Amino acid sequence: MTSRIRRAICEQLPQLENIYYALELPAKKELHAASRPLLQWILPATVAQQENELLESMKSQQFDAAYIEHVRVVPSAGRSAAKVEFQLQPDAFAAHLLQVESTPSAAPAFAEKHVVVEFSSPNIAKPFHVGHLRSTIIGNVLANLHQHLGYRPTRLNYLGDWGTQFGLLALGVQLKNVSDAEMRRIRIWLNEHVIWKFTALEAGTDETMTSKWQQYRHYTIDELASVYERLGVHFDSYEWESQYSQREISEVLAQLRSVGILQREQDGREIVVVDQRRVPVIKSDGSTLYLARDIAALLERHRRLQFSRMLYVVDNGQADHFNALFHTATALDNRLNDKLQHVKFGRIHGMSTRQGNAIFLRDVLNEAREVMREKRSLSTTTKVNSCLNDEHVCDILGVSAVLVNVLKQRRQRDHVFSWEQALQVNGDTGIKLQYTHCRLHSLLENFRHIQLEDIKPSWRHLTQEPSDALDVLYELARFEQCVWQSKEQLEARVLVNYLFGLYNATSRALKRLPVKQERCPEKQSQRLLLFNAAKRTIQRGMQLLGLKPLNQM
Repeated sequence: MTSRIRRAICEQLPQLENIYYALELPAKKELHAASRPLLQWILPATVAQQENELLESMKSQQFDAAYIEHVRVVPSAGRSAAKVEFQLQPDAFAAHLLQVESTPSAAPAFAEKHVVVEFSSPNIAKPFHVGHLRSTIIGNVLANLHQHLGYRPTRLNYLGDWGTQFGLLALGVQLKNVSDAEMRRIRIWLNEHVIWKFTALEAGTDETMTSKWQQYRHYTIDELASVYERLGVHFDSYEWESQYSQREISEVLAQLRSVGILQREQDGREIVVVDQRRVPVIKSDGSTLYLARDIAALLERHRRLQFSRMLYVVDNGQADHFNALFHTATALDNRLNDKLQHVKFGRIHGMSTRQGNAIFLRDVLNEAREVMREKRSLSTTTKVNSCLNDEHVCDILGVSAVLVNVLKQRRQRDHVFSWEQALQVNGDTGIKLQYTHCRLHSLLENFRHIQLEDIKPSWRHLTQEPSDALDVLYELARFEQCVWQSKEQLEARVLVNYLFGLYNATSRALKRLPVKQERCPEKQSQRLLLFNAAKRTIQRGMQLLGLKPLNQM
């Protein structure tokens, strides 16, 4: 990408933090008018008072002429902020974007910044509900973005295996084949028995029950793993609510009492006050609520993982809970200030099979696979290929359709899922992303006898092409900038929309810049370089989203 060029600018401006990703390409209209590639730095409001000093210092800087041809400073005028334009050496710009097997200069290192992302977090002994889909795929993208940018991410799945009396009760009823009439007759005894069992489990006094419970947890992970694999998701750590039992959280409760944060009510409950709300931590019978366990988990993770930042990817409805969690934990340990964030998202409505059946995620993904199978069998352009695993291809297409349809929505808004929109072949969809990648792969395979690594990118050739060539080149140059913005905003849709823009520009270029029909070898080779870079960038972007790029469909 443009990493070497960005670094050449940053090395001369060490006093400016985070300028590496603040350098951006101007709008397409400005770029075409300039007839030269540009990067610009728009002065943020935080340094507006030093505008004159900064602009003057830019004039005296000596930037690497191999990358920077000219620097122009533009003072602020009215509502337009001041900016610095860096006119780039065109061939260096083209080379960094198009070279094959190039080893780009490293982006700024964030390896010392450890970011923990907690996401997905379903309950054990239950099928994976679609309600967990958005947390799973948004959290996965955020972890991938941080890793791509050089951070050290930990993907954490905090599974619910506690406070599940009703789950145990349902399991017992199922195993014993208890009828409705019997259930009504023995309901009270069963509830008392399950509560007694749960209390023993929580206290750790029933070794047999504890062993069985651990066995159930392993079954759950095995079941979840197959769904996660289809979604392109993996975790560095599976953790459990039951890790933090009464024994582990007693010390935290004592700390809360000792500093006066935990207050006793007249009814025996113990609460914390958050924004004038009285939030229960301990019930009147002495048993703990989820908040107590989450405080203990957060403090223990901070000690163990030494994270720089902790992201909780959980729906909007839990905002009050996380507000109470962050407020209380930070009151105990002020090192947690500015390290915690609740990544909120809206809910998905209407996600079920076409028959309106149960909304378990596996059923939805299977439905997507079957719909793709139907579409492929009915399509006149589908070629019979005995080497192609039809089941595998249809599954990846179906999952891609579902994931992109969800990820392209604004994170905090509720979203109504539509099978018709998700499974469109045309338009901004996951299927169109896969199709474009396949089309580029097929083109490059047809010309694999040409050694692209031996071809030197030429700005002159690109400027002699229709404007579609430069449109693709400039889109390629925006990739790292969009990845950074997606991470900063914690919005997967920023990257999704970038990929839509790139594949639309690439599709137009494929029509206007044919390779097979081109007689000029130089033009042909430069076009192949351009399309190879487009394929490489689309592939990287898809992988960041958790998609598995197909080469054939």
